Amino acid sequence: MAEPRPLRPNDPTEVGGYRLTGRVGEGAQGTVYLGESDDGERVAVKVLRAEIEGDERARTLFDRELAAARRVAPFCTARVFAAEAGGEAPYIVSEYIDGPSLRELVAGRGPMPEPELRRLAIGTATALAAIHEAGVVHRDFKPANVLLGPDGPKVIDFGVARPLEATSATLTGAVGTPAYMAPEQVSGAAGGAPLDMFAWGCTMAYAANGTPPFGVDTVPAIMHRVLYAPPALGVLSGELGALVAASLEKDPARRPTALQVLTRLLGTGPDGNLLAEGTSAAATLTAATLPPPAPFAPPATMPGPVPPPFQTVPAAPPKGNKALLIVGAVAGVVLLAAATTTAALLLKDDGGKPSARHVTGAAVTPATTGARGAGGGRCTYLAPSSGGNVKDVGTPPPVAQATGTVHAAMKTNLGTLNLDLDAAKAPCTVNSVMYLAGKKYFDGTHCHRLTTDASLKVLQCGDPSGTGSGGPSYRFPDENLGEAAYTRGTVAMANAGPDTNGSQFFILYGDTTSLPKSYTVFGHVTSGMGIVDKVAQAGAEPAQDGTPKLKVTIERFTTSNA
Repeated sequence: MAEPRPLRPNDPTEVGGYRLTGRVGEGAQGTVYLGESDDGERVAVKVLRAEIEGDERARTLFDRELAAARRVAPFCTARVFAAEAGGEAPYIVSEYIDGPSLRELVAGRGPMPEPELRRLAIGTATALAAIHEAGVVHRDFKPANVLLGPDGPKVIDFGVARPLEATSATLTGAVGTPAYMAPEQVSGAAGGAPLDMFAWGCTMAYAANGTPPFGVDTVPAIMHRVLYAPPALGVLSGELGALVAASLEKDPARRPTALQVLTRLLGTGPDGNLLAEGTSAAATLTAATLPPPAPFAPPATMPGPVPPPFQTVPAAPPKGNKALLIVGAVAGVVLLAAATTTAALLLKDDGGKPSARHVTGAAVTPATTGARGAGGGRCTYLAPSSGGNVKDVGTPPPVAQATGTVHAAMKTNLGTLNLDLDAAKAPCTVNSVMYLAGKKYFDGTHCHRLTTDASLKVLQCGDPSGTGSGGPSYRFPDENLGEAAYTRGTVAMANAGPDTNGSQFFILYGDTTSLPKSYTVFGHVTSGMGIVDKVAQAGAEPAQDGTPKLKVTIERFTTSNA
């Protein structure tokens, strides 16, 4: 916890028989004080803002939930000593953890390295397992509620959120933090332990990357991504990355339980004393034992579905945010309403008839393509938002024209690249590329962006304006993201967020695992990769991410069905 400050003149000096000696912090839920018992034991006393006097239902709920919280086994959790719903404001007395929060730690020193990140994952999964076994759902799990004490990470504030939901505190936004809320919380549906696991996944992604996986900008934008966009997992990979990805499934039934996560991380069978083993494995993770931080510049924002329309791609995005390297804001922004409104978007059903999808908080294009299978499926091509360098070429036919492999030839001033486009996996994307090629849309354009970062080697093309802000007079949804693999020779769509594909595409000249599965893969280079390698060797201006020093002009782009 933060270093205590002196009490203010209007602060209480005693709560529940505990003498208050300092003020630790203040937030939307209430004020936290440092207190002492009669025998000198230090405690944290949280006085809540909830007004429940005279509200029998809220008082009963508070008593029941806090009684359950007091039964939580003390495995990587802050013990609850006392709780009271009476008086003008309820309060909770819990164990005082002498250490920084995960939020403070990452903000101050940068992302957490391995193997410390794994120990954090074990400790927090242990805490959630103990909380859930007691029949409690945290509902506000986040980095600020994970403290790194002298004996490892401890989770605090469990059992608080649900009682507050029954009080006027919800009007102040006290319950839940958007960047760590599960889709069922965002949509207003009831949720149980799986929503804590979603928050756990968000928290692990924050600890690994320095930013939560659904961004940190506006609340409507974050909520939209939580509901519809894939998470940005950054450096997370391997077993832990897979567990985090599973925990961030939109469907709560598909998320693992805390015990399942703990079993995987510990590598033990279910018969062992998992909570004790997890506590022991995490005990050595303290702020004092962390290695010196590596140089780190926290990313200012996340690429998402609501950037300014046709925003010019910055020449040198913040180092450390690999996902920013592939943002061709080429197709406008998705439709977004305020988080408090309900909007409807006309879509095409399987029969091609208009149907309305109502979404609380946002109106969006679907996360999957409008195509209904390989070749011959229907495609949805929507108008872009206003602004940007739009080149009006009409829209492609709504029925995908190809069923299998489409051969493409990209003749450049440096030689010819031959590509195989996969219309079986990305029919509407290939349909769009064939349409644009027929319109000579790509002819005479320059590949405008080269990224030579060690973990992301990309050449980006397809913008007639040459600025990274251009696109055609339509946009279309993502396709087949679940099977996306970004290896050398891959050809994929660049985008400005979910379902904003247009004309810009990129070619990878090296394997990468740093990209989230957010970019539709629609083909691969069969010959001519030496041309891309030659461009990469010449470098970019500015270095690492900018305009290729060796100019690449697409003289002619043609396609033909196999």
